[in-house]
This record gives sequence, structure tokens and C-alpha cells, in this order.
Amino acid sequence: MRAALFVLAIAPGLAFATPYDGLYRPNYDFAATWDCTDVGMEGGALAIEGDRLFGVENICELAEPVELRGMNAVLYDATCDGEGTRYEERVMLMAHDFGVYVIRDGQVADWLSCDATP
Repeated sequence: MRAALFVLAIAPGLAFATPYDGLYRPNYDFAATWDCTDVGMEGGALAIEGDRLFGVENICELAEPVELRGMNAVLYDATCDGEGTRYEERVMLMAHDFGVYVIRDGQVADWLSCDATP
């Protein structure tokens, strides 16, 4: 019984898996030579791992997921750290055939799965 209560107590802090989990690179000509290995480094890889989104030299913790009906997308509240600054924003992840769109206020980034062959 104590073990079950302990698991319930820590469950909100545990990372969750998402359908977006994986390694990515930007789907643009400048990133054609990215090696999909060094996560968070330019020329390496971008990643989504449970409740964490790894960009180039930044990381966001994703919270409060809201599935968007009919869009194959999820909207998150994100708390991000990068280049010595902490900030909050909304981030939408939307799957496509070869990866995911990362949508922020005023911008859309197309991330290609490192496993994809378009």
C-alpha cells in the first residue's frame, strides 16, 4: 500500500511519452548535413523526449497538454531555458508524414525525423 501511495505521489513529476518522441533535424537545406547525434547542438540533433523539447542550445519543459480536435496536434505550456534566460511560451506540436511541426507564436519550424526518408 505504501509503495502504491509513493508512486501516486511522484507520478505527476514523471516524464510522459508522447507520439512525438524522437530525434529530428531542421527540414531545411542548411541542415542537410546534420548528423542526428549530438542533441541540442547545431549540426547535431533536435529532440522531443517525454515532457522535454531540445532545441539548439535550449531546452523546454512541456506541461498541460491539450489535444487539438481534428488536427493531430497537441498544445503545451512550455518553460524554456536557453542562453542564460528562462522564458515561458505556448508550443504546439503537429505531426506530419516525415516529422513534426513545432509551432510557436509567429513561427513554424519543420523538424524532419532522423528516421525519415522523404
